[in-house]
Amino acid sequence: MNELIAVSTGLLAGTITGIVPGAGVMVAMIVASPLLMSFDVLQLLLFYMSLASMVQFTGTIPAVYLGVPGETNSLPAVIEGTKFNKRKMAKLAIGICAVGSVLGSLVAVVITYGLLSVLIEHMTVFFSNATKFYLYLFIIAFCLLVYNKKNILVNLSLCAVGFMLSVPGESDISSDFRYTFGIEDLQFGIPLIPVLIGFLIVPTIAKMFSSSNSNVFLPSIDIGFCKVIKYFRKKLVASSLRGSLIGYICGFVPGVSTVLSTNASYSFEKKLHPNNPGKLLVASETANNAGQFASMLPLLLIGIPITGSEIVLYSMLVDAGWSPYQFDNVTNNADMIFKQIVPWFVFANIVGLIVAWPLARKILNLFANSKKYMIVILSVGMLLLNTYLGILDYRVWLYTVCLIVFSCIGLLIKKYETVPLVFIFILGNDMEGVFIRQMLI
Repeated sequence: MNELIAVSTGLLAGTITGIVPGAGVMVAMIVASPLLMSFDVLQLLLFYMSLASMVQFTGTIPAVYLGVPGETNSLPAVIEGTKFNKRKMAKLAIGICAVGSVLGSLVAVVITYGLLSVLIEHMTVFFSNATKFYLYLFIIAFCLLVYNKKNILVNLSLCAVGFMLSVPGESDISSDFRYTFGIEDLQFGIPLIPVLIGFLIVPTIAKMFSSSNSNVFLPSIDIGFCKVIKYFRKKLVASSLRGSLIGYICGFVPGVSTVLSTNASYSFEKKLHPNNPGKLLVASETANNAGQFASMLPLLLIGIPITGSEIVLYSMLVDAGWSPYQFDNVTNNADMIFKQIVPWFVFANIVGLIVAWPLARKILNLFANSKKYMIVILSVGMLLLNTYLGILDYRVWLYTVCLIVFSCIGLLIKKYETVPLVFIFILGNDMEGVFIRQMLI
């Protein structure tokens, strides 16, 4: 029953998140955090997987109908989906994307079964300090070379700020308190939520408020589910399978897994079928579901998040008592993936296939007609969330000050992607410990 509640809540949250332009899984995880405080480790994982899966479904809808990406990886859907909309075939576009997403998820599950059986036998290598050292170097390199149009200086500055924010509090090496400046509340470090809201959500809200879109819903030819399946089976299966494989491989790339999955698959398919919007659309949308599942494996098996949304999940899992670092847990984690996560993951995708279209369309219509009100509600909700968590942590004044300061800074640098800052902030303490131990060796 608890698992069903977690999955159902994740599906609802994902339905709303996917159709809100500029939102995404990471924002949704932050917004939903008060509701998830009573969730155990398994419930948190199921919520996240359901949320992420449904976002892939519903993110297509604003991309096709309005020409705006509901998720960052929905850009190919904007390009090819609007072509369907102009031909009054929007429902067909959304239908083939939904079917492709389910197929991509199933392919990812099949590959994972085979991959894990091999990986577990050689998993001890991943638990050495040296391995974690190189993995963290890899993540830092991606933060420097991928975000903000590969502007290394900007990304380096953001990483430096993130690390400096992670330093105050208890040292991971010596257990001494440092850089607290005599402030007792800083002994527990700078709180996570104000950092996430200030550097991620506030800039997103500002961009949403300033953006305008004149697109309207165009009438679309009605098409039944059976016709969608028939069309998909005859013309799109090969493209979907190619997208699934490419998306799954790209899903392991830190920082940009689903975005890379979608765009790499789209680029590859474009070389094969440059003038076929159906194949291009389904290849990219299939890839993001396969990549989403693949990106979870490093977190589940060795405790290292590789995407922005996963660093938020990681923090919640640790608070819920999760200990991913012991080798003894690997077999248990793999068993949890096979027996508990995969069945619910498949279930979430099937539900998404059935209910995503009509439900998301209605929510999108509501949002399109009352955008500013939705933004105001979101802003007030973030303020209340920060205050509520500050009270629970007995540091409400620190939460408030941090929120004001980080929000102001976030607005000043809103033109930049601040994911590298958040990455290093959350992983900073563990990263520092790994680096120092490696240097001592």
